[in-house]
Amino acid sequence: MATEDKTPLREGAPSTSGRTTKTADRSKVARNRIIAGVVAAAVLIVAIFLLTRGDGVGPFGASNDVPPGKVNFQLRGTNFVATVLQGDIQAQKDTAKATADSVQKQLDTLFEKAYVDPGSWGDTGEIGDLFTDAAKAHLKDDIATITLGDNAGDTYDSVKPGKSTAKVSTLTDPHGGALRSAADISFTGLAKHKDGTYTAITVTGTFFFVKNGDTWRIEGYSLDRKEKPAKAPVPKGSTSPSAEAS
Repeated sequence: MATEDKTPLREGAPSTSGRTTKTADRSKVARNRIIAGVVAAAVLIVAIFLLTRGDGVGPFGASNDVPPGKVNFQLRGTNFVATVLQGDIQAQKDTAKATADSVQKQLDTLFEKAYVDPGSWGDTGEIGDLFTDAAKAHLKDDIATITLGDNAGDTYDSVKPGKSTAKVSTLTDPHGGALRSAADISFTGLAKHKDGTYTAITVTGTFFFVKNGDTWRIEGYSLDRKEKPAKAPVPKGSTSPSAEAS
């Protein structure tokens, strides 16, 4: 088992490199690179998540709700964090919902490219546009967690996404303007290896978003990746040995 522990650093601080191995069970990466001057806002969002987050890790394999090759994060909660007590409550609620929808799409794109599409495994350039320039500069350091891993094609044959969830909180001004957002996520996938074996991959943690024009981009993240042996999926319509015995 290979374990990687990192302490969150301020924006621009160097990070030790992370590597993935064929038998890696766990890869931890902690990132918190928030732009100077908004640290208090980020801390407020983190506090909300620490109070409200749940396990959020759903099962995969037997269910066919998610088509193979398509990541589909399900929103498990949206809320706003007001910067002042008085404000337009309805406007802030509407903003929180709209922001969560945008963040959900960004998460779908990120994990589709980073974990599911073999053509972009381990290629941080394929996901760079989803991040701010400051965060983008550190992606290669975290390649073993933010993507399936460097040279993942040597180990894996495919990854089928499972049930993935997100809880999104948005920091708002009194008029309903969105300042920042954070998504507490759980991604699951069933990986088939080159040798025919399977492993269950889970990625949990929090992404921090900032608005860049009309687009929400990731400015920081704190993620934990785990991988453990799993059984091969039963083809749809087939009967398992235990069912035949009964």
